[in-house]
Amino acid sequence: MIPPAFAFPTPRPLDEHARVAAQSRLNQLTKPVGSLGVLEPVLCDLAAIQRRPIPALRRPHFLVFAADHGVATGRSLSRYGQHVTEEMVVNIAMGTSVSSVMARTMGIPVDVYDVGVMRKVRHPNVHVAKVALGTADFTRGPAMSTAECVQALSCGMNAARRAIEQDGADIIAIGEMGIGNTTSASALAAWLLDLEPSVVVGPGTGISQAAHRQKQQVVEEALDGWNEQLRLESGKWSTEDMLVAGFARLGGFELAAMAGAMIQAAALGVPTLLDGLLAGVCALWATRVSPTVSPYLIAGHLSPEPAHKIILEALGKKPLIQLGLRVGEGTGAMMAWPVLMNGCAVIAETATFADARVDNPFEEAHQPATAVSRSAFAESANPPTRNDFSEAERQAVYKVIAARRDIRVFLPDPIPKSTLWRILEAGHRGPSVGYMQPWNFIVIENLDVRRQMADVVERERVKAGEKFPNERRDYYLRLKVEGLVDAPLAICVTNDSTRGGPVVLGRNTIPETDLMSTSCAIENMWLAARAEGLGMGWVSIYEKADMRRILGIPDHIDPVAVLSLGYTPHFPDVPVLERVGWRDRLDLKQLVYLNRWNHVWEEEFE
Repeated sequence: MIPPAFAFPTPRPLDEHARVAAQSRLNQLTKPVGSLGVLEPVLCDLAAIQRRPIPALRRPHFLVFAADHGVATGRSLSRYGQHVTEEMVVNIAMGTSVSSVMARTMGIPVDVYDVGVMRKVRHPNVHVAKVALGTADFTRGPAMSTAECVQALSCGMNAARRAIEQDGADIIAIGEMGIGNTTSASALAAWLLDLEPSVVVGPGTGISQAAHRQKQQVVEEALDGWNEQLRLESGKWSTEDMLVAGFARLGGFELAAMAGAMIQAAALGVPTLLDGLLAGVCALWATRVSPTVSPYLIAGHLSPEPAHKIILEALGKKPLIQLGLRVGEGTGAMMAWPVLMNGCAVIAETATFADARVDNPFEEAHQPATAVSRSAFAESANPPTRNDFSEAERQAVYKVIAARRDIRVFLPDPIPKSTLWRILEAGHRGPSVGYMQPWNFIVIENLDVRRQMADVVERERVKAGEKFPNERRDYYLRLKVEGLVDAPLAICVTNDSTRGGPVVLGRNTIPETDLMSTSCAIENMWLAARAEGLGMGWVSIYEKADMRRILGIPDHIDPVAVLSLGYTPHFPDVPVLERVGWRDRLDLKQLVYLNRWNHVWEEEFE
């Protein structure tokens, strides 16, 4: 019986509203409806799994489990001797096996687990989690004890948990290595599907006819032993106990680990990309333990092994590719990964008929995506697309926005050129209408030039003060409005309204969008400076003609902003003008209208 301390985790519930919305979007893409074939229901499964109608897979992780099988000892059930298991595990770990070459080419991390290889694996990167030195010969009794089976299941569960929780995997690919494991897989398939061994036993590594007959014979013997055990003990077992006992009788350590990984991944809301027969029979067993694991399983390919097609039919799965692969070790999953990755790109990036302004010949047969999606989203707490930022990164963005200040007090310490360049690059990444990028950045380190700039600013500051009433004027003149001489450098941000030519996309009715764009670049620099621990102050009190003269700026170029940049002894908790009482921050609730001017949005958003 299953040890009391062990329990199978429950797969995370799916979001069926996201599935409906994903199918609706697929129907609206500029392609014939259903034309992505078997990929479309897989994408819809992924949407339900990730609880958003536009799924994304960016962190695949490849798990390979290895073990030896006692049934292969002294028998020619494979073209390879059992010593090859350890040698191939080393080959995989070195990145020189078929599957690990594929994984390396695609940048997929690989973790190899030894859960029962007879020999010591001679590679330091292999995770050693041996349950035993290979299973027992299942023609003479159980391949492993129930406790050993649970230990192997737990190994797979722990491996999946580590890949997902520590390494951030959003999909698990499964592979295996073990001489003789197709014999165990065939026995499991015959039991789970209630089929004769002759129907499910295949050639494996390409064995001779004599070896094939022997393989079929040992599967028959193993099933006879298991059926006798069932006759004697099944009344004492729960369904889970029976399933584990059957796996222990007929399976292998690496197979149990694979099944455990699939169940654990589903519990953490992560799909599993299956390989061939070995992964398929483990998936079939996992769905018998917990039927809701099924949507989390993706059939990578169809193996030539006769049992695999029957297994996929029983699972209700259609393979993504059919290339006649029979390498094993996860190669089918690796080969299918680009198909799945491209499918996610298609659903996210392909234009809809409406977006592309293409007549939709399927419009009458299918409800528009927007109507279905909005209804579905209303039922789901998740956003429609995946957030690329962790919670800590998201909070950091809002923190730097809230902590940004207009700084006037600076230290003279120099700014590292690499830091300055990052700030300038942040400005250059600002959005611009029609991608016109109308800005230039003049970095002013020369102190004499900055003194000239400060002089014209001071002149205009005094002139500006004359426009305020007496008390307000005195208050204003006490304020420090620039730090051009104190800071180690200044940056003049200019705007070229002619850049992009006389006709700029998106600018035909609002010509000042060039200035709006340059302002976005300035804000990017300001936020980047704050994130770098630097203060920035926007100096806006000057005649543009003076700045053109001092900095040699052409007449048609607009010197939009002069920015002081440097380290500051203190970042105020609130903006300086608020702290000194010049003006308070307005209440956002009074500034946001709904649908039309002056219609206050009264809904609470706390």
